[in-house]
Amino acid sequence: MNLAKTIRSQDYVSKEENRLTKKLDDYKYALDESAVVAITDANGIIIHANDNFCRNSKYNREELIGNTHNLICSGYHSKEFFKELWATISKGKIWKGEIKNKAKDGSFYWTDTTIVPFLNESGIPYKYVSIRSDITARKQQEEKLQQYSTILEYQNTQLTDFCNIVSHNLRGPMINIAMLVDYIEESEDIAIQKEAQSKIKPVVNHLLELIDELVTSVQIKHDTKIKAAPIKLRDCLNEVLLEYETQLTTYNIDLITNIKEDDIVIFPHKYMISVLCNLLSNAIKYRSKERQAIIEISFTKTKDKSIIAVRDNGMGIDLNRYNDKIFKISKTFHKNPDGKGFGLYMIKNQIEAMEGKIWVESEVDKGSSFFVELSNQ
Repeated sequence: MNLAKTIRSQDYVSKEENRLTKKLDDYKYALDESAVVAITDANGIIIHANDNFCRNSKYNREELIGNTHNLICSGYHSKEFFKELWATISKGKIWKGEIKNKAKDGSFYWTDTTIVPFLNESGIPYKYVSIRSDITARKQQEEKLQQYSTILEYQNTQLTDFCNIVSHNLRGPMINIAMLVDYIEESEDIAIQKEAQSKIKPVVNHLLELIDELVTSVQIKHDTKIKAAPIKLRDCLNEVLLEYETQLTTYNIDLITNIKEDDIVIFPHKYMISVLCNLLSNAIKYRSKERQAIIEISFTKTKDKSIIAVRDNGMGIDLNRYNDKIFKISKTFHKNPDGKGFGLYMIKNQIEAMEGKIWVESEVDKGSSFFVELSNQ
């Protein structure tokens, strides 16, 4: 009788074990089908990688097992990020977060990750199970939304700047014109009327000049007809120097050019004329009266990039004060009546429209150096 009970008991235990094993197998199957799963030992060495892990990482199982997760490290996260991760799980606590990984083919993917430590009898982790879900599509959408947000913020800033220009730069001339017209209408003296009329024309010309520059700066962003093409930089410079020859001579400016006849850049011709005109004009306009003015225009070329540099020993710019305003619209940094704050803003738009870069190095009373970087492709 006891033997029969024992047999029945063993049968029950065997059935229960089979039931539990089946249940665990079902859980494992469900997990493997729905998640990216990896198991590591206490040292972070991968001892198990499921099919989803192989598909995401594009490594086969043999390449993953025996390696650490450094194999898929993207370089996106800081060392402190992973120190915090390891500090958490090594204490037996669960870690959750989003990780950017790098696949075997160099592509990147994101996973929402949960790492669960398995603890021994002493409460010390002897194994780690990481369960991930692919969130690459969501992260890509977030990046796009961030880009759109940045663009909208930039456009809002530009809209505010344009409103400021309309209210500040254009209102003054319009008020002057209105006052002069009133003066003409109220006066019966022909001589006084003619004198008032003669004062209207310079104001109107100034107003038209401001409007033209404003319209030009807006159109650059939308001018899809302008295409980059190989051009001789020296020819462009010679064309610009014809316009400024009188000023260079009058102010006794020492101009140094380090540009060869065969130096080529890939850039729209009319944009290059604009860039050189504005940078040379600024160097002349903001020369120092305390010393002989020197302007140097040079060109260097690497395999991928071309750099045009315009250096002067003029008044310089206080970058600690104005660094974030240098290329903003309607920003000036000296009390020069000829400065309207359009030039640098406009050429920055022209350069960036062709995927180039512009930056400045400057020191007050020592001079400024403007650098324009263009792609060779």
